[in-house]
Amino acid sequence: MATPEDLNRCARSLPEVSVGPYWGQPAYLVGGKAFVWQRPPRREEGAIDPETGMPFADLIVLRFPERAEREAILATSDPEVVFTIPHFRGGFGVLAHLDRLSDDLLEELVERAWLATAPPPVRRRAPG
Repeated sequence: MATPEDLNRCARSLPEVSVGPYWGQPAYLVGGKAFVWQRPPRREEGAIDPETGMPFADLIVLRFPERAEREAILATSDPEVVFTIPHFRGGFGVLAHLDRLSDDLLEELVERAWLATAPPPVRRRAPG
């Protein structure tokens, strides 16, 4: 189970990452663009816990500007962990339950969001 500290460690391990505001929330940025951030609980279709009726409080948003990559991530991920909601259809966001992500999956998703968002000169400095 990943934590906000794991998210911070993972995001900050990537080149040229800073923390700044995005839609009023702190976000991890590369090239001035947010690539991952924690999402405050909201009462929106798809973001409500069916057992409690309360908004999920553990969600992160990952930025994937290319529809094909976003769809591939959704198709190959457990929908109980990584999903989207009507608010993000046609947009760039994928949601994930932070507290349901393994460390490996968190690292993979954060790095993929960073790669999808970083400018090409920065992207060339990707780890691995």
